[in-house]
Amino acid sequence: MTLLDCAMLVPFRHYALCLLISSLFLGGCASVPVASTSGVTASEPAEVTGDAEPVRDESFAPETLSRLPLSNDLLLRFLVADIALQRGRTALSAQTWYDLANRTHDPRVARRATEVAVGAGQLGLAQETAQQWITAAPNSVGARQILLTLLIRADRIEEARPHIEALLAAKPEDAAAFFMQMHLLWDKSSDRKAAWMLTDELTQKYPQLPEARFARAVALANQERFNDAIAELDRALAARPNWEVVIQYKAQLLSNQSPAGSIEFLQKAIKDNPMSFSLRNSLARELVAAQRLPEANQVYQEVLNLQASNLDALIGTGLIALQQRDLDTAYRNLSAAITQNPRNVDNLRYYLGQIAEERYRFDEALKWYSQVGGEFALPAKKRLPRVFARLGRMEEARKAITALPADTEQARIEHIQMEAQLWREARDYKKGVDILSKGITTYPQSADLIYDRALMADMQGNYALAESDLRKYVQLLPANAQGMNALGYTLLTRTAKLAEAEKWLEQAIALEPDSPVILDSLGWLRYKQGKLPEAQELLKRAHAKLSEPDVAAHLAEVLWQLGDKVEAKKVVDAALLIDAKNETLTETISRLGIR
Repeated sequence: MTLLDCAMLVPFRHYALCLLISSLFLGGCASVPVASTSGVTASEPAEVTGDAEPVRDESFAPETLSRLPLSNDLLLRFLVADIALQRGRTALSAQTWYDLANRTHDPRVARRATEVAVGAGQLGLAQETAQQWITAAPNSVGARQILLTLLIRADRIEEARPHIEALLAAKPEDAAAFFMQMHLLWDKSSDRKAAWMLTDELTQKYPQLPEARFARAVALANQERFNDAIAELDRALAARPNWEVVIQYKAQLLSNQSPAGSIEFLQKAIKDNPMSFSLRNSLARELVAAQRLPEANQVYQEVLNLQASNLDALIGTGLIALQQRDLDTAYRNLSAAITQNPRNVDNLRYYLGQIAEERYRFDEALKWYSQVGGEFALPAKKRLPRVFARLGRMEEARKAITALPADTEQARIEHIQMEAQLWREARDYKKGVDILSKGITTYPQSADLIYDRALMADMQGNYALAESDLRKYVQLLPANAQGMNALGYTLLTRTAKLAEAEKWLEQAIALEPDSPVILDSLGWLRYKQGKLPEAQELLKRAHAKLSEPDVAAHLAEVLWQLGDKVEAKKVVDAALLIDAKNETLTETISRLGIR
């Protein structure tokens, strides 16, 4: 048996740490992600998933291989290292391989020692074994790749420089691809100044390479030197006009300084590249960020007119429609997006579950929420108790609450809210109020519990408690339009305090002028004040955005009183299809004799 036999790889997982740099120098740079400038850093490290295979580098010169005979002692150590790894004792295996690398000075053993140390999370040890690997085989690209990764992870950026230079010298044809993805080497904890200094030194040797200008721009942006970064991007565009990646990144940087400037820049770029879907979608996203939703929707629609299956445009139009309460369009486009690309769409499934809830299609909502994973899994699970309750499956609703984490104060408050919601769905408002009251005793400053108890107390008929709680709520959250609206509506419908109700509702609508809930409340106030035309206009706006039965009942009553009984019946008929058991709707129909 030789040393090579003992150092052969056995299956080993979790080697993703070293794949990024391997891909940069081994042809893995076909796609170039654009760096984001939001938050604390202008770029994020690439996420590598799956069962990674180690970097392979078999080009060891014969003279670098160990001539050490395989003694019984060495054989025993190899066996200990291998068996320890197979039994999950990774720390022992890593230390044993490190000792073997020291004893043999063989690059194959040093390579294996590095792989095991990385997999065991012994990154300091891995740095030492990678250096042994390089010492034994100075021309090994794989060794430098791994050591470079480890040095960068340890924020030893200056020590990484000679290894990057050696890799670039070994494969100069990969320089452009490397510079386009160089920003992926750094994470949020990296020393940004050191990263810039290294980028500056490396790119000085490539003054005519536009990709080097891009790398400089990202490093400068990471230091929030946006004007300098934009100047570098302009130089890159001068060398390569209409370069979409750079155009998009420049738009991102411009957006930090002037959203309007970014939009204007993208509009000009689209004139020069009229068939670029990516630039049009970037423009639409900037318009959304600027809250210019109609314009954004128009740009997305232009993309769909050119390419009906464009995923970004389908999602963009779907989310805009959802925000504008156009549930039919939102459902159609988001569903189409999922059909086209069923992977990594947990957020879309979550939104579709919300749409189904708002349409009172609780079986459908349950289906969507049950498919949600990733970071949206917990929000989806929090929606399940209400959905089960609306389906009459109370025991499953309780189990869904119990399954949720309760390890923080906010999580425990949410548990109380959800439990009370079950009694609300069961129309046992007294029990709901009791549960919320106990919660408020424990968490007296919880605005959420106070607000929920106010609504439940109103349903119970305890209007004094509802008013008192809502007054506490607006004291706790004085600039909250939801609280102002709830207090104003309660005063409007449960007391004779119309003047005070008007004050609160006017403040609420000033904060959120397009809120359908506030428009409904204000429209109902105008009705109570005898201002029927104004009430009709407000309620029509509210109903166009939110076709819930309560809003429909208000609009139908105003239309009925104005003599438009045909339209009132249409509104009522549509609302009955949504929820035929809605108390406000059925009471209005009965009282007015509609239908």
